Amino acid sequence: KATVSVLNCFDRSTTPPTMITAALIASVATAGFSGPVFELDLFMNDPGAGYQPTGFPDYLKHSAANYTNVAGVSFIQPADLLNDAYELPDEVAANVKTLRGQGVAVQLLIGGQISKGWADLEKNPAKAAANAVRLMKKHDVGMEVDDEAGINADGVIAFIKQCAAGKPPGVHLSMDVNGTPGRGQVAVAVGAIEHLEWVNLMVSNPAYDQTNSVNFALKDGIPAEKITVAYYAGTWVNNCNAIGSAASPGDLAAGVALVKKFGLKGLTVWAVGGASYGNCKTDAAPGFAETMQALHVQ
Repeated sequence: KATVSVLNCFDRSTTPPTMITAALIASVATAGFSGPVFELDLFMNDPGAGYQPTGFPDYLKHSAANYTNVAGVSFIQPADLLNDAYELPDEVAANVKTLRGQGVAVQLLIGGQISKGWADLEKNPAKAAANAVRLMKKHDVGMEVDDEAGINADGVIAFIKQCAAGKPPGVHLSMDVNGTPGRGQVAVAVGAIEHLEWVNLMVSNPAYDQTNSVNFALKDGIPAEKITVAYYAGTWVNNCNAIGSAASPGDLAAGVALVKKFGLKGLTVWAVGGASYGNCKTDAAPGFAETMQALHVQ
């Protein structure tokens, strides 16, 4: 995920991402993450159907840094991390390289709603972490744990800790939890919090007020400065096209208001591509660009 303190030096209206020098990108990759997160989750690797080109529209191929500073690439499976020969699909690897070349940080999302292999990963966190670190080093990416399958907290905590110990500098570890986190998710988030740069509160209903999710997370002991909050991209809302109104709980503007009210780490969007991207464009996403500006990620 891009290092905002460096990228903020640029006026994006006059400096296209392609003009960011290789030396600057290298400095971004080795620095710690600072500033707010605005993560777009890209549904480009379907667990059943494979590569999805709709998860990487044209505007991300050349101007991604205008729309996001973090790209969450969905999905790799826990079972993949137990396979020493596993590699990212060629198309996904190429897209990751394109994003990193524009200074946008990348998180590989592990798991998802439909997933396989969590029980095996939890039994063998060392092997899974070793392969995760291998991918992090090869592709200059971080990892985002999205365990919605019921959690053996000790195994997932051990996996996160070993990833943290082995990961290269400048990449990040994060985690997704339900808006009302399950007991296992809370145990992992709290138990591994020193190694997680943010904990994302997922979205499940476009009309739901995410203030409730923030209050649940705070009550569970997740620090405000490590919380990101998720919103849908399109279909049921219009966030890809406009930031909307703070008075509408499903709009990104409402999320910006929460970030400012509680001092949160930032916002995420589910998802570019897939079922929640209806009525969105392939050549631009002005609502995302507006949100970047509102969060002062420029």
